[in-house]
Amino acid sequence: MNVKVFLFVFLFISSINSTDDIYSTKIKIISQSFFEPPVDTHLIKSLTNVRSLIMCGALCDRHIICRTADYNSSQKICRLFETLHSAGTSLNDPTTSILIPSYCTNNTQTEPEYVCTRSSTLTIQQIFDTLALATNITLSSSDRGVYANMYGVYTSSSTGYISFFTYTGVGTILSTGSTNTNDEVTNINSVPFNGLSTVEYYKSLSIIYKNIDNSSYSQLVPILNITLPEQPYSCVTTSEYLYISYVNCYTMMTIHNLSTGLILYTISSNYLTFRPVITQWNDTIITVDQCQVNEYSLDGVYKGNWTYLNGFQYGVRNYMNHDYAGRRYICNYNGANPGIYVFLQNGTQLAYSSEQCYRAFQLYLTKDQAMFINTPTSGSIMQIINF
Repeated sequence: MNVKVFLFVFLFISSINSTDDIYSTKIKIISQSFFEPPVDTHLIKSLTNVRSLIMCGALCDRHIICRTADYNSSQKICRLFETLHSAGTSLNDPTTSILIPSYCTNNTQTEPEYVCTRSSTLTIQQIFDTLALATNITLSSSDRGVYANMYGVYTSSSTGYISFFTYTGVGTILSTGSTNTNDEVTNINSVPFNGLSTVEYYKSLSIIYKNIDNSSYSQLVPILNITLPEQPYSCVTTSEYLYISYVNCYTMMTIHNLSTGLILYTISSNYLTFRPVITQWNDTIITVDQCQVNEYSLDGVYKGNWTYLNGFQYGVRNYMNHDYAGRRYICNYNGANPGIYVFLQNGTQLAYSSEQCYRAFQLYLTKDQAMFINTPTSGSIMQIINF
């Protein structure tokens, strides 16, 4: 049995890019443990030849989205993670220690109930209320899908385009489609090897893209095209599998080998699907359709379901994602309770926004900013506030 030691260290760290920024951060260290994030893509990077545990903590503190790190003292490898430590898993390893920076104002204000930044501690509701007053950055009215990360926002369109926007609204087209509406890309998601996965609504097609450069402005190259048995709506990827949901049929989801695209499992639905969205957290794949939430193991074994608000409502379009702390963001486009609702994993409601969310949306949080990207029926927008 490993002994876990808790040490509090105050780091005064000069900015890597500037001599003006100095942070004082409290870091908790858990010895003899390494970190496993709930989502593969929450591993930001692995850094080699890092000379000390304290330097690893400094690198995490300096990074705008790093909230957990671990350091292997024998290999001198420092791994940075986007995920909050409490949202992941600690596993035994005698040569590794986990580092947990703390930005909360005091011990009674902790995540995930609060959002702790370098300058303040806020609730999700306070963030939504402030974003409602922020200036809108207009995106394309044809945008259908959205995926945000530390570099900016990737969007997919009704004409097959995949675009990238910085957090100042500057756009770049990464992959081009056509003007044919049959190329509509309804969902875009991240792939663990620095790529993107998409589904094309009318063409029953999924494409896996690889990022061939290390920068955020790199070129996306398609490396796998998968023909699908039904009309797809959304997708999510892990290190092994691609999960795809389907519209207006009795197939809720297919699970594919990520390397070959072959279907490994088919998950049937007891009712005619409407617009099911898929997300993942830890060892669970979650589908949301018509206010019904179903949970599956990573290999497709049914684990159960839970309802929110008024439960099943036919014809209600939903969307769902998680942030770095595991908070669940669920959108209802219509039905009895329209808007965006935010829940803890135990079902406690944290916040509500009346924003229309017909298609994809995401609230993306760093230590310095909150970005809300929304693709409703028209007038897709991005709003930004600084903490």
